[in-house]
Amino acid sequence: MAELVLDTSVRGAGLVVLSDGGAVVGFRAVAGGAGSLHESLADLLQAALDPVSSVLVARGPGSYIGVRSGLAAGLGFAQGRGIPIHLVGSLRVVAETVDPMDARVLVLRSAGRGGILGQPFVPSALGWAAAGPSQLLSGGQDASSFWPEASAIIDPDGMATAGAEPRRLRPVRGIEQALARLAAAADGPGVPYDQVSADYAIRVGAER
Repeated sequence: MAELVLDTSVRGAGLVVLSDGGAVVGFRAVAGGAGSLHESLADLLQAALDPVSSVLVARGPGSYIGVRSGLAAGLGFAQGRGIPIHLVGSLRVVAETVDPMDARVLVLRSAGRGGILGQPFVPSALGWAAAGPSQLLSGGQDASSFWPEASAIIDPDGMATAGAEPRRLRPVRGIEQALARLAAAADGPGVPYDQVSADYAIRVGAER
């Protein structure tokens, strides 16, 4: 049985992945917009050899329109077929590109318009576990000051300021492989259809 995975949280760099037991069966890039998403989804599913048994969707933070489009497409597919839908944080996906080690890491991504999304992670029995919520760093904030306990950063977009930031970790797998691994690890009934929601990062210092 195959898993369908959608990550449309990064503007212009979305992915639709078909996986089986953690292995990538196929994937398509999503250039942007709902039209491209549905075209990529239809093209990938047409080539599927096995029925899809579950759906995993990146719930953000990221592009507002992209996250909403991915969630809507994933929910519609899962609900229409009566299969589980699972959600994963977009920064957790980035963390999965690096194998867990004895390190506290800070994952950074571009939020567009100079903003930076950040979330801390620590090693766990299941890989990486969030050590706090995702947040939107203010424009001039030094990324290393966001979580001083971090001994390393995962920074695929090069958002950290030069200087005394922690060491950068190199990815050992691509985003499509990370998504497939996370889909394989997701089990159980998933999220109730009426409770599917996006993660919109909170700005540092803002009221929660």
